[in-house]
Amino acid sequence: MTERDSGMGPADLFDILRTGLVVAGVDDNRVHRANAAACQLVGRSEAEYVGMHWHDLVDPTQLDELQATAEAYVAAGGPHGERRFARILRPDGTIVHLMMSVSMVTIDGERCFLTQMQDITELVSTQRQLQLVIENTPVSVFLLDQEGRLGALDGAVRQTPAAARDAAASSVFHTFRHQEAVRGIVRRSLGGERVHEVLHLGRRWYDIHLVPVPGLVGQPSPVAGVLSDVTEREQATAELLVRTTRQTALADLAQHALEIVDERALWDLGVRTLTDQLGADLVTLCAQPGPDQEPDAPVVATDILAARPALATSTPAGALSAQPGGPGRDRAAPGADVRTDEAGGTAPTVVRLPVGHADEPSATITVRRAERGLTSDDVAFIRSVAAILGSAVLRIRMEEAARFRSLHDPLTGLPNRVAVLDRLRRSLCRTRRDARRTGVLFIDLDGFKAVNDALGHQAGDDLLRAVAGRFCQVVRPGDLVGRLAGDEFAVLCESVTGLDDLRSIGERAIRALAPPVQLVRPVSVGASVGLALAGPGLTDAEQLLDAADVAMYEAKRREPGSCVAYNDTIRVAVTTRLRDITDLRRAVAAVEMRLLFRPVADRRGAVVAAEAIPCWPHPTGCLLGPEDIEPIAFEAGLTGDLDRWLVDNTLGLTETSTTTPPPDTPAHVDAQAGDKAAGHVDGSPRELWIRVSDRGLADTALRETIIKHLPHPGPSDGRGPIPCVLVPDRLWHRDHRHVNTIIREFADAGVAVRLDFTEMGPLRAMNRKDVPPGLSGIRLSCQHVHGVEQDGIAAAILAGIVRFADLLHLNVAVRGVDTPAQLAAVRALGCDLAQGAAVGEALPTPPW
Repeated sequence: MTERDSGMGPADLFDILRTGLVVAGVDDNRVHRANAAACQLVGRSEAEYVGMHWHDLVDPTQLDELQATAEAYVAAGGPHGERRFARILRPDGTIVHLMMSVSMVTIDGERCFLTQMQDITELVSTQRQLQLVIENTPVSVFLLDQEGRLGALDGAVRQTPAAARDAAASSVFHTFRHQEAVRGIVRRSLGGERVHEVLHLGRRWYDIHLVPVPGLVGQPSPVAGVLSDVTEREQATAELLVRTTRQTALADLAQHALEIVDERALWDLGVRTLTDQLGADLVTLCAQPGPDQEPDAPVVATDILAARPALATSTPAGALSAQPGGPGRDRAAPGADVRTDEAGGTAPTVVRLPVGHADEPSATITVRRAERGLTSDDVAFIRSVAAILGSAVLRIRMEEAARFRSLHDPLTGLPNRVAVLDRLRRSLCRTRRDARRTGVLFIDLDGFKAVNDALGHQAGDDLLRAVAGRFCQVVRPGDLVGRLAGDEFAVLCESVTGLDDLRSIGERAIRALAPPVQLVRPVSVGASVGLALAGPGLTDAEQLLDAADVAMYEAKRREPGSCVAYNDTIRVAVTTRLRDITDLRRAVAAVEMRLLFRPVADRRGAVVAAEAIPCWPHPTGCLLGPEDIEPIAFEAGLTGDLDRWLVDNTLGLTETSTTTPPPDTPAHVDAQAGDKAAGHVDGSPRELWIRVSDRGLADTALRETIIKHLPHPGPSDGRGPIPCVLVPDRLWHRDHRHVNTIIREFADAGVAVRLDFTEMGPLRAMNRKDVPPGLSGIRLSCQHVHGVEQDGIAAAILAGIVRFADLLHLNVAVRGVDTPAQLAAVRALGCDLAQGAAVGEALPTPPW
């Protein structure tokens, strides 16, 4: 169209615009097509289109811009067109976006507007959708020139530092002059390198892509950038990394806790784990002593100052903060120090948790972190560590208790036999290297069984504890006191110079038992001590302890309450005794024992009783009597078996009836009848004496067997011999109350009972104790007979005992009367019965 036609109507103008290129003089056919295209563009019919005004079709602001552009262009007279955008509102409410370019051309001498119009509705819609995406996602795009200035910046990332948004006016290098990481990646991208980094700026994290954009030839290339806010992703990643690291630490802690056997090492490991994983200012663990530990034992405490930064992970500062009342923070424990975070929430700065059961904790953990406080995840981690430590310390203490019980006596707390031998082995190994000597004391209590039987096992236990304490007080520092079994103790002495050192310790142990021990009543016990010193032939722990044991038995055999050192003489004697023990055990089992009867005569010389004695045909060919058998049987533990054999083989004879008067002994003619022997006339019941040991009398079944074999009542001349039990005086001295009960039990059943004295002091003993009712008499030992025929003092002592027994209505028998002179002397002094070689030798059958 021409310049003067610029005021044409809107229909003509839009025909020209929509056609794209219009020149004057075009045919109607083309104009018709242009009108049809314009009608389609604006969404109107041709009839409506012809009558419409320009303002009805074009946004007024766009019309003003278009007119201003045309006028400016005409005024400038330039050959190039001006580009503008327009919006057309359709009747259906939709908007069409147009890009129009207008230029002036001369056709046939006329200056005309050359207009080109393009529908960019889809492009604009796409741009707006992209803008919505960019504005509503944490992404920004920008363009940097070679000077580091922003050529374009758009997007939703608005959390960058304020200086970043001013980078369009100044260089990035200046804006981020304190951020070397940013400056570095910009330099690399401007140098032509594609860069992808995740940077920590302020309190947030950003993912940055920088890509060099090819520019015009000869011009520097700009850099296109995409910036994404990935703070939430990095926080989640950091939290996941922290959880993974802590789970790994807990797994390692649990693994080591299964292997650690030292409680202190366990506490140190727990403190290190907490310190490393929490970056705490202070981690303190105060352990409480276990029930088996000494009450005054020092409390184990480990304090470690964590003067180090927080965990070396990608966790941003403040990433674990939480909204007030929301998750991510643990409530402050009562009494705990609390800090307020930036969001207004509270977090404890000090957390204290018990290890193990809350009522009886094994330890208490205290963790302090003042700068950031402790989150719920931190507290959960501390609880997990406390749970692992609690289980581990329980295991360790149970194992230590089991180990202690396996190596210590539960009654006294002293090391047991296993522990003593283990310590002795290690000591002997050291002595072979440094020439030091090791000695052992084997201690056995004298009289303990009587206390235990008389006062009960509880009193016996109390006595053992008191004795153990006294032994521990008299040994040297470093000596080991142990309880082996029952009333047997051992003392291990290292670095001794000889037997004199061991003997000194043993004598102190014996003296330590002199003061009575206060139980239900004051009681006294003694001790026999065996000594053994390591040396040639005694290099093994078991061997050395056995040698001390052998020496102790020798001390008890010689004189209870003494110390005896192991030597070759004892070794030979022990070897012989061990052989005898083995042979006796075999003989008893094979019923190789023999039974003989020693006659007992009254003052007239008539045999009124016989003592059944066990005899052992020794492998050497001699026949051993009870005096030789009893010590061997005691050591072999065969006294009970020997008693049972003696009773079973003797009491069958009590059922045999006899009317034959007893034969007279050779001394019968010279014997003087006395008043006490008047009752022993021909045809009266004979007695069959049986000496039963302590163990046999304590056997209820054996006592019942003796009572059961009593002869049936009937005429006196038709009754067999009645049993008479000889009770050892040692048993009566130890527990006279219990023995009196046994004597009364026998007497009530018709069994005669005599106290068999083996010591020189029966008169004193009888004076101290009540005479048991039912006791028929006493038997004195050969010690009371020796010398009575020529020693006035010995005769006076025997006469006094006989007179004392006579006043108590007790019959007096004496054994060991081997010569006629002794026999005459004891009868003259008033003894009722005599036994020995002067009366008659032992016979294989009863002497009647």
